[in-house]
Amino acid sequence: MILKDKHKSKRCFIVATGSSLNKLNLSLLKNEITIGINLILKKDNFIPNYLCVADTTVMEKHYHDIFNSKMDGGVYVICNGCTMIGKGNCISGPGSTCRGINLDHIKNKYKVLHSEKSGIFTDHIDWPSKTKLLKTDQYYIDPNLKTISSYGGSTVDNLAIPLAVHLGCKEIYLIGADAGYDHFYDNSSNKGKRTWIHYKHVLPLLEEFGVKLYNSDPTNAFPELKYKKYEHVLKI
Repeated sequence: MILKDKHKSKRCFIVATGSSLNKLNLSLLKNEITIGINLILKKDNFIPNYLCVADTTVMEKHYHDIFNSKMDGGVYVICNGCTMIGKGNCISGPGSTCRGINLDHIKNKYKVLHSEKSGIFTDHIDWPSKTKLLKTDQYYIDPNLKTISSYGGSTVDNLAIPLAVHLGCKEIYLIGADAGYDHFYDNSSNKGKRTWIHYKHVLPLLEEFGVKLYNSDPTNAFPELKYKKYEHVLKI
């Protein structure tokens, strides 16, 4: 499957799964290029063009929420394996996320592998306080989208943003990205914020690719990103 420059010079929306997503009218995205993550298919009346999952544990626990007929017209972009077997905690240690599962029967998929510049992966945040993103100098964006780094803070910067770059998009808008633990499908709320999440490590790399990253989520949680109101971007 070839995705390189499929949407060259276009804009796209990365649709994350934060509770703030419930404040937005996603039907406005019907003519836009959309990249969803993880359990976005739980959202009524919204199906992204691309669905990114970078965590084996998420796929195992929520297999049928992720892999179902809703995405028959779209493409799964999945981190499903690792180049660093036996190095760090990638395969069997605490925080292992790239063991991979059998997805041979999923036809509409594009597979990437986890790899790091140093050839090893340990902690990406300062456990147990969880206040700081570590080793951001190890973060990279592979323009050929063969591998991804896990030294970003989330699936958004580890996989969805590199996908947007690979697709040739020149403007990326984030929605549903609010750095919270809550999801749009949760019954409970007010679980707090993931204080280590930010995009400071992403912006210099995007500048090299000539790509702009904007925040259009109503929470405007990331001061390092220029904010553009969702409805204004879509000229509503």
